[in-house]
Amino acid sequence: MEHELPQDRNATRCIDTLVKSDKLRLLVQQSYLGLFVSLAVSILLCWVLWDYTDTTILLNWLGIMFLSTLTRLYLYLVHFRNQSDAQATLQHARPYVAALIASTLIWGIGALFIMPQGSLLGQVFTMFILIGMAGGVLATYSAHRSTAIAGMLSILLPSTLWLYSQPDKLHLGMAIGATIFIVITLRGAKILSDAMHRNFHLGYELQQAYEEADTLSKTDALTGISNRRSFFECGAQIISYCERNGLPLSTIVMDVDHFKCINDTHGHHFGDITLRQIGRILEAEFRKSDVIGRLGGEEFAILLPHTTLEEAQELAEKLRHTIAATPIIVQEKQMSITVSIGVASGAYDLGTLLPRADAAMYQAKTEGRNRTVIAGQFKEAPTAA
Repeated sequence: MEHELPQDRNATRCIDTLVKSDKLRLLVQQSYLGLFVSLAVSILLCWVLWDYTDTTILLNWLGIMFLSTLTRLYLYLVHFRNQSDAQATLQHARPYVAALIASTLIWGIGALFIMPQGSLLGQVFTMFILIGMAGGVLATYSAHRSTAIAGMLSILLPSTLWLYSQPDKLHLGMAIGATIFIVITLRGAKILSDAMHRNFHLGYELQQAYEEADTLSKTDALTGISNRRSFFECGAQIISYCERNGLPLSTIVMDVDHFKCINDTHGHHFGDITLRQIGRILEAEFRKSDVIGRLGGEEFAILLPHTTLEEAQELAEKLRHTIAATPIIVQEKQMSITVSIGVASGAYDLGTLLPRADAAMYQAKTEGRNRTVIAGQFKEAPTAA
């Protein structure tokens, strides 16, 4: 039986949060126009029923509807100003959703009071308006199924139950028709909402997969730091920045001493652990603004913006001592490792800096390994380690 990894569960929860946020954001955006449509339709309904229903009741209901519209508009503006991230969207959307449901309740319950008791034509027109509003709610609130269903039921259910309580067939027929409409729209709301949810979810899954693939293409799988390609891409940006601003720039090239012997004596697994530990040390020792990369094999490079040659030498020496003082331990086997380091500066070009630092690193190996050599402080760069 396969078990979901903790990181997979966290990624799923993150996507679920983003999907909920997007659905709520879409709900708010889609319902903005509905603010004014709802108010306009309520004015139309009052105008039509003016001669059939107590005008005081109509005016009171219209006043409540107007206050509801102002409240929704205010909450919409609050939400619009506070949607910086998914959690903020979820937090500020809840009051707005509550206001949406309250508005539909004003329609549904209010219809019982403004429904003209002595005019069948007025009742039919009122139900016609209510069904239209319920359909509009379904279409407008479809991004959030629970809100769409609650809104539709709030509008239609009170009047539908009232129709069932009437003794004649015409009212019963209207009630049955409204019930059929409710059942069909409930099913439609589920299908539409599920499809929208899948599309949102798929979109974020594809985005996450793309980001993971992009990260993998730039990351060394063994050490977790930048690979050669990413080092050169990021390095070019850092160099351009330093050159534009006249900042000092240095580079360090480092190679593990006797790495072939480590692999041959202790096995490639031990060698892999060695490289991973060096990767962790590099990430701990250098700044976020520094570019760290594995150039290949046991060779690493660090590009140091805003760093003079003297400062780079101090950092290189500190790094060398840290690595030497951190033994590799595998299954009760313990071994200290050393590195040879070359440091270079004085150019805004990786094509110049890296060969200089590389030559200095080879000079360090020639001089006995486990040391740091500054480019330009030896007569001739050796051609072999």
